[in-house]
Amino acid sequence: MSALEVEYQETVEDRHGLPRGHRQTPVEVDGKTLWEDVTYDGHGAPVTVRLDGRASHSTAGVAFRDRRRDNAAELAGRARLVYGWRDVHGMPCTVADEVRRILVREGWSPGDGRVPTCRQCAPRRS
Repeated sequence: MSALEVEYQETVEDRHGLPRGHRQTPVEVDGKTLWEDVTYDGHGAPVTVRLDGRASHSTAGVAFRDRRRDNAAELAGRARLVYGWRDVHGMPCTVADEVRRILVREGWSPGDGRVPTCRQCAPRRS
């Protein structure tokens, strides 16, 4: 996993009680196999999270491929969220809240109904 993927798993999923998504899920777009960073289908929610690191997503060709992948996800009825380092590292509580809201909207049930929070966002929910 990239540094961004590790940061997402630790500061967004783990610290906020979200389920761990499946990593590097293959998806076919325009006859090519591409890889989704995080998918939550195994938790009952057709949700994809794409983590865009600057180094691998800065060329025009990659940007075009990512737009095609985003459009293919939309056409397939998949909810899709995209985050970069600044989001995941700088605003993990906001990212976790957005992911949680989409997971619940798309069918995930958090079990006991409680919304776990990390120490950083707990005061905001009080």
